[in-house]
Amino acid sequence: MVSFPNGKKFAFTIFDDTDLSTVANTKPVYDLLDRCGLRTTKSTWVYPSRGKCAGQSLADADYRDWLIELSRKGFEIGLHNIGDGSFSREEIAAGLEIFRETFGCYPKVHTNHVSNPDNLYWWSKRFEFPFNLLYQLASRVRRRAGSLVGGDDPAGSHYWGDLCRDRITYVRNLTVNQIDTLRMDRRMPYHIKSKPLVKYWFSSSDGHDVRVFNSLITRKNVEQLEATGGVCIVYTHFAYGFVKHGVLDETFRQGIEFLASRGGWFVPVGTLLDHLISDRGGEDPGYSYRLWTNLRWGIDRILKQARFGI
Repeated sequence: MVSFPNGKKFAFTIFDDTDLSTVANTKPVYDLLDRCGLRTTKSTWVYPSRGKCAGQSLADADYRDWLIELSRKGFEIGLHNIGDGSFSREEIAAGLEIFRETFGCYPKVHTNHVSNPDNLYWWSKRFEFPFNLLYQLASRVRRRAGSLVGGDDPAGSHYWGDLCRDRITYVRNLTVNQIDTLRMDRRMPYHIKSKPLVKYWFSSSDGHDVRVFNSLITRKNVEQLEATGGVCIVYTHFAYGFVKHGVLDETFRQGIEFLASRGGWFVPVGTLLDHLISDRGGEDPGYSYRLWTNLRWGIDRILKQARFGI
C-alpha cells in the first residue's frame, strides 16, 4: 500500500500524447480537467512535424501560449521527442533549450514517439531476452520492424541519450490494460542497469483513444482503484476522438466528473512518480521481474487487439 498526502485514498493522473493535438481539438479536455481539479501531464513537440503525424508544436504561437497557460495553472508539460520525424543531435539539443526557455525547466517526463529514429531503447531494445526475439519476429510478420539505431546509440547521428540522462528524470516504457498501473508494475519507477541513459522507467495504463479511455475509467474500475488504494497513470491521446466539432465526448465528461468526486490525489505524472520513487528507491528490480513485465505486456497487447482492433 502507498500512502498519499492529505489523507487521499488513491492516485490518478494522465500523460497526454501530443499526436494530432491542436488547441481546437484538445483545449476542451483541459478545460474540463481544470474545472474538476485534476492536474495532469500534457506533452508537446518543439518543432513542426516532419513525419506522417500532424499536430501543433511550440512553433505555433497559439499552441505555445496555451501550454504556457496550462503550466501556470499547475499542469505539467512533458516531452514526446522534440518533433515527429527525423532530427539531428544538434536539433534535439537546441529543442531542449527551447523547451527550457519556454517553461523555465527541462521536461521531467518523456515518452518515445512511434518510429522516430531518435527514440531511446526502442523497438526490440525495450524488452528482455528472449522476449525481444519474439517481438522482432512479430514485427517482421506485421512488417513493422524498426531500425535498432536510435537516440541511445553514441555512433548515430540522432544520439541524445546523454542529454536525456542529464536533463530528464522519467521515461515511459510499457503499458497495461488494467486501471491500477502500480498493481501491474509494483516496482516502478526504476532504473535498468543495461539501459543507463534513462534514469527511471515507468509503466502506464492504456487509454489509447476515447473508446479505450472510457472503458478504463468506468465507475466500477474507479471504485475498485479507490477501495484498494491504487495508482493509475493513464497514457492517452486526447486528440483521438475526445472532442468532436468542439464538443466533449459525453461519456468521458461523466467519467471525469465521477472520478473527481472521489477522494483521489490528482497530480501530474512527474509529481506522482517523485512520490513513488521516494517510497521505493528506484533500484533495478532484476532480470526476472523485468522479463515478467514484458510477458504481461505481450498478453495485454493481444487482448487489446482482440477487444478494440488496435
